[in-house]
Amino acid sequence: MKHSNKWFGLGMILTLLLATACAWTNGEKAEPNAGTEPQTQAQRVVATSVTYPDFLYVLGVTPVAAENYHSDYPDYLEGKFDSVPKLGNGSNMEGILATDPDIIIAPKWRDEKLYDQYAKIAKTVLLPDRDNWRDELKDMGEALGKQKEAEQAIQDYDKKIATARDELKALVGDETFIYLRIMPKESYVMGELSNRGMVIHKELGLKTVAAYPKNEGSVPVSLELLTEYQADHIILQIDGGDDNTNAQKLYDEMKESNIWKGMKAVKEDQVYLVGDKEWMNFGYSSVATLNAVEDIVSVIRERNH
Repeated sequence: MKHSNKWFGLGMILTLLLATACAWTNGEKAEPNAGTEPQTQAQRVVATSVTYPDFLYVLGVTPVAAENYHSDYPDYLEGKFDSVPKLGNGSNMEGILATDPDIIIAPKWRDEKLYDQYAKIAKTVLLPDRDNWRDELKDMGEALGKQKEAEQAIQDYDKKIATARDELKALVGDETFIYLRIMPKESYVMGELSNRGMVIHKELGLKTVAAYPKNEGSVPVSLELLTEYQADHIILQIDGGDDNTNAQKLYDEMKESNIWKGMKAVKEDQVYLVGDKEWMNFGYSSVATLNAVEDIVSVIRERNH
C-alpha cells in the first residue's frame, strides 16, 4: 500500500506540472529587473536557499515556504517564520508545488538546472552569483519590488557595524585576534578573505596576527600549528550544527593539552566561546551577521570592561 500511494502521489505531481506548463515553458529565465515596481499586494513567495529567509525577513516578506538547514528557522527571525513550511535543504518539488506560489526565488549557481521544472509551477527568478550579500539582497529586493527595504537594511547594518567597531576599538585597541572555528573533523583559523573573517577583522577592525597568510581565506590547523598564531584574544566557535558532539570532543581534547594551556590568550583568560547553529549564515546576510556581532561584542565587553 505504501508503494502504491507513493506512485499515485508522483503521478498527481506530474499531472499538475503539465497542467501549468503552458504559462512558463516558453519563457526565458527571469532574473532581477531594476525596473520592477513595488508590489501592491502580497505575493506567495517560495525561497530555495537557506540564506533567503534572512533576506525575506529584512524585506518584510513572509514566504509560503522556504528552505531550512537546521530543524528550525533561526531565533533571530523573531518567530516570524514559525508557521512557514520548511522545504529542507535541497530540491523539494513536491513541497514547492503544494504551496501554490506566485513566484519562486532561487540561486542561479545551484538551481539553474531546475529552472524548467520550477517555471512550470510559477514565475521563477534566478538570483545571480554574488560575492557580497548586499548585492544578493538588492537582487531579491528588485525581484520583489522591495528595493527601498533592501537599501534601508544595508544602511541599518552599516550603522550598527560602525557602532560595534567603535566600542571594540575602545575596549581592545590594536590587540590581536584570531577566529578559531572547531568543526566535527577539523579546526580552522579564518582570515579576512573569508566571509566571517572579513566581518571580524575588516568591518569590526579586530587586528589579526602578523603570521596569518594574507592570501588565505581559512587555514586548517592542528594544535601544534595553532601556536604559530599567538593572538591576544581568540574568538572560538564550536560549530557542529544540530549535533556538535564530534566538534565538542575535539575542543575538550584541545583544552586539556599543555599546548592549548600555554597559548597567550588562554593564559590571560581572553578566549571567547561564542556562536552556535544560529551562526549558520554569519557573513552571508545582514540579520545573521548582526546577531553574531552582538554575541562577539557582548562577550568581549563583559571580559574587558
